[in-house]
Formats: sequence, structure tokens, C-alpha cells
Amino acid sequence: MTKWRPSRQGVVIGCVLSTAWATVWLAMAGAQCRAVEAGFWFEEVTFSSGKLGGPITRQEMATLVSMARAEVRDAFAGLNITFTDRRDTAYRVRVVQELRDQRFRRLVYIPAETRAASGLGGQGMVNFSWLASSAVVYAPEDADRATMIQAIARGIGRTAVHEFAHVLLPHVPIHDSDDIRSYEYHSAARREQYFGDMHWDLARPLLQERLVPCTDGRSS
Repeated sequence: MTKWRPSRQGVVIGCVLSTAWATVWLAMAGAQCRAVEAGFWFEEVTFSSGKLGGPITRQEMATLVSMARAEVRDAFAGLNITFTDRRDTAYRVRVVQELRDQRFRRLVYIPAETRAASGLGGQGMVNFSWLASSAVVYAPEDADRATMIQAIARGIGRTAVHEFAHVLLPHVPIHDSDDIRSYEYHSAARREQYFGDMHWDLARPLLQERLVPCTDGRSS
């Protein structure tokens, strides 16, 4: 998740590339309609803060993981993609304890990153500590523990959605969106990442081309 902001012309170019890839993908699929399988999982992660009132418990973590997964599934609802905890899929995003930017010699932590190539798949990583800390920071002063756990789950899930968009549409400059309540928005340092509703902006039509549902409503 970077702060590079290309022009709208980049979106047009990305749309052409995405459409071309969708055509090739559909031709390869032939008569058999197959859903794209994407891997999404959590590594061993922990978090504690004074405002939260102590470490996240195992039970809370299970709830958090379930909510984050639901956030991802709901964002891609209606598209021909399924999510699994398999780690060998071509398209995958994993949640790690911490993530640093390798471009700098000094220690710089980032919320997420993705590396992908058209036709080959890709992988993204989401920084649990960074997003959990931000969720707690953006929480209202009177927020209870359950509210903050839910905010962390939303932040993790929505960041994963953003990274899956990069994985699936590697040449599309989704950061061109100016809608702060969109999945495509370039920064996770915003209250909207953790509270309130969120929606797609410019990437949704391209995802619909890339992940065309089966005509009979079924996937094999």
C-alpha cells in the first residue's frame, strides 16, 4: 500500500490490460467455468495495548479472524472467486506480525505490500501490529474492548481486500481513487479503514471483467 498517485489515464490503460487478460483467461477456461481460488490466512500474531486493556485472547483472536475473513468474502461477493486457507494458491494474502519496507536501511514499518504479475498470480502481506495499533488509535475514547477488537478485524480484512485487488489487477493503478471510504484508497491511516461502511470505487468493474461469474450461476 503505497502513496503513488498516477493520473486517470493510468486507469484507462489498466482497464485495457485487464480486459485483455480476462479474455485470455476465459478462453483458457473453455466451456468449464472455474472459480479463481485465493488463499487468505493468519500467521501466529499477537497484540496488546493499554487502551485495549491487555493482550488479545485466543477467543478474541478467533472472533477477529472470522470477522476479517467475512470482510474479504463480502467485498468480493458476486464475483467468481473463492477464499481458502490454503497456502499454495496462485493468488494469496497472509497476515503477519510485522512488515517492514525493505527499500530503506532504517526500520520503516508499512501496513501492507503486494507483489504480482499478470497471468502468474501474486502474494500480499498485511501487517497485523500496524493495523491493530491504528484501529486502537482511531477508536473513540469511550470505545469498549469488543468495539476495538471489531475495528481491528475490519482494518485487517479491508487491507486484505485492497491487497487482493493488487494481486488480481497488478497493472491497474487503484490508488487513483479519491474516495476515502473505498477499498482502493491509498492509505490505511484513516478512521474509515476501521469504522463505518466501505465500498468499491474504480476497481469493481475491472474485477467483474476479471472474475466473470458462471452463466448458470455455478462454479466447478
